[in-house]
Amino acid sequence: MPAAVAGLRLHVFNTGMNRMSALLVGEHRPWRPAPAFVIEHPREGLIVFDCGLSTSVAREGESALPVPMRWLFESRGREGRTLDAQMREAGLEPARARWVIISHLHDDHIGATASFEGATFIGGLGTAGKVLGLSVPRWREVDFHDTRALPPFDASLDLFGDGSVVLLRGGGHAREDVMALLALPGGPVLLTGDAVVHREWLHSDNVERVAVDSQRAADVRNQVRALLVARPDVTLLPGHELQGAPGSRGDVTLHHPEWFKAEAWPLSH
Repeated sequence: MPAAVAGLRLHVFNTGMNRMSALLVGEHRPWRPAPAFVIEHPREGLIVFDCGLSTSVAREGESALPVPMRWLFESRGREGRTLDAQMREAGLEPARARWVIISHLHDDHIGATASFEGATFIGGLGTAGKVLGLSVPRWREVDFHDTRALPPFDASLDLFGDGSVVLLRGGGHAREDVMALLALPGGPVLLTGDAVVHREWLHSDNVERVAVDSQRAADVRNQVRALLVARPDVTLLPGHELQGAPGSRGDVTLHHPEWFKAEAWPLSH
């Protein structure tokens, strides 16, 4: 596990709520958050991890999503609560972002990408040029084939060479899944994207319902489980859950935590 990096900070935002289709998950389908994250690095500046829901979804709900995504889940946002808007409110100007890490290309994770056209985008293999309507002059694809294992994970990449942000291979929920392990001063934080959708799935043996490779999804789940057993000091922030986000740490800021709850959003769209 990389050593803590002084001056590294994490900002946690929620950009809306999603609820899976009953056809996929049955009657148990709670509304779950659509978070996005901003990392302040002492040398690299602002780093975005996932971009949340779009302004179009804030206005139109899931009808703004392409087929088949609009059939798979309901989606709710609010204008003025997209990631870029919340960053400006927090004094984190989107134009200052130098790096944007995309965990995977599902629409609820790329909504505000157009606000970061000056940044270098980082994603898994096959992601370059796949964000429609966005001209990204700098896109770096991460190829984990020749990288080192970071047990219990089978492939890792130290993004900046200082241990601050270590990218980990997913590949079950989407082929391009990328996770990020952050060496924060107050203890490591794992941002999983939808490689771990929420803790309920992590602690179950259910098959991933929306996965390109259900066996790989299960393997990644077992790797995350093993990490949390070996290192209980790791804080887990899944792709669609903010319960357990640390609110009393000096190196983590929760922005509008009242928006982490479903009742803060227009669910009856």
